[in-house]
This record gives sequence, C-alpha cells and structure tokens, in this order.
Amino acid sequence: MDSGFIEGICNFSTDPSKRDNGEGRFQTHSHKTAEVTLLMHGQGYYASGEQNMEVAPCDLLLIPADLKHSYVCTKAWEGYSLHVYEQYIPPYCQYLMSLAFSQRPGLILKAALHPSAMERSLTAMRQIEEECRREEQTDYSNDLLRNALESLLLAYHTEVEETRHAEPNGDNPEEHLLQDALKEIHQNYHTSLKVSALAASHFLSESMFRKKFADRFGVSPKQYIISLRIDEAKRLLETSRKPVEFIASEVGFSSSSRFHDLFIKHVGMTPLEWRRNGSP
Repeated sequence: MDSGFIEGICNFSTDPSKRDNGEGRFQTHSHKTAEVTLLMHGQGYYASGEQNMEVAPCDLLLIPADLKHSYVCTKAWEGYSLHVYEQYIPPYCQYLMSLAFSQRPGLILKAALHPSAMERSLTAMRQIEEECRREEQTDYSNDLLRNALESLLLAYHTEVEETRHAEPNGDNPEEHLLQDALKEIHQNYHTSLKVSALAASHFLSESMFRKKFADRFGVSPKQYIISLRIDEAKRLLETSRKPVEFIASEVGFSSSSRFHDLFIKHVGMTPLEWRRNGSP
C-alpha cells in the first residue's frame, strides 16, 4: 500500500544466544528515512558516533534520516521499527518530528515510556502494520496512519517533557514563543487561522510577530501557512481519491478558485495535473 509517507514497518525479534551470522548485531548504516523504533522486550545498545545508548523494554527511539548508527542486542529482544519520509508526513506530525530532532540534533533520541504510553504506542504500531499490509487502501487508511504516527510522536514528547520539568529551565523565552506559534500553525493550518489572532495570543502586535517569525523561519507566517496547506494538498491528491474541492476545504482554503490559483503558483501545475502525474 502506498501511504505517501511510510517507507515500511518491521516487527523484529532477535536472539543473540544463537550467534549465527552475527545475529543480534548490525553494522553501521543509515537510512534515507527517519526511524521510529519501539522496544517491547529485551535489552541492547544503539550507537552513533560517540553516542552509546542502552535500550530496554518500553523505550521509544527516534533516529534522524541519514544518521549513521549501529545496534547490538544483548538480551533477546522484540519490537517494531517504522521508517517514514519526513518531507511527506502530515503537518502536525512533521512539526512534532522536526521539534524532536531540533532539540538534540545529530543524535539518536530516546524516551522511556510509562505503561499507559507504552500501551498506546504499541497499539499505534500495530495499527500501522495492519494498514500497511492491506493490498488496497481504504478511504480512511491515510487518516488512520496519520493518527497512529501522531500518537507515537506525542508519546515521545510527553515523556521527554515530563523529564524536562524536573530539570533546570534554561529556555529562551522568544524561542519558546515562536515554537508555540509554530505548533499552533501545524495544529490549525486547516482552519481559518489568522496571523492577527496568533500575534494577539502571544501578546505581540501583528507587525512585531510577523518580523520575529520571518527572522526565525525565513518566511512570513502567512506564506508559511499557505505552503503548509499546499504541501498537505499535494500529499492528499497523491494518496487519496478525495475530490479536489473537498481537499481544498480540508486543508483550509475558503474557495476552490483560490486553492486552484495558489496551487498553480506554488507547484507549476493544476491540482488535477498533480494527481495524474505526481511529483516531477
């Protein structure tokens, strides 16, 4: 099944006691996709550069695309590994993954999940596995995959945030403000989101908010929202059978004609041409 953003999922198990053909070890390698791994049983280590991280049951790992890493299993383990194309994942998931990797760039990330979070994450992995095994996707497949990936990433952030609260807070207030605004955009891009409302919610004038946002992210908040809507429309056109008019409304455009005009401006072809031809 072509989900548009999932490269594959693997329910793995390894027993190092067999010791045949290097069982339990993997030499240094990298992937073009980002990896989300959930360990259900066993123990071992993941390594990247000078980083050597012990892993145990209920650990959730995030590994950036193209990061060279290796692992070794020391006690028979089982888990799930999910590989996703970061550039194609839905907007809120994209925000959550980018935020995680930006906080500790170039490293393997780990969150030790509490039992309830582990249960939700395992359910999410199984849901993804089930959908990816379908020979044909249903009208709800992409929504189910998006919700499952979102559950995994939220589990990671929730556990990390709880740990961070126990540590001294050295956050930059302005960076925190901008990250809050970015999160709000990724959560609500499909609504009639107004830049003026974003500014007001952070107690800034609209002009000051626009300046701070553009200085930090390189584009105005309005252009960021439009680009997000267009990118999600491209993904939906390619991976669903939803009518163009429905997609236009779903991603936040108030009229089909405005969606059509902006899509041509940003993509260089009409929505129907994109659906027929896909990315160049």
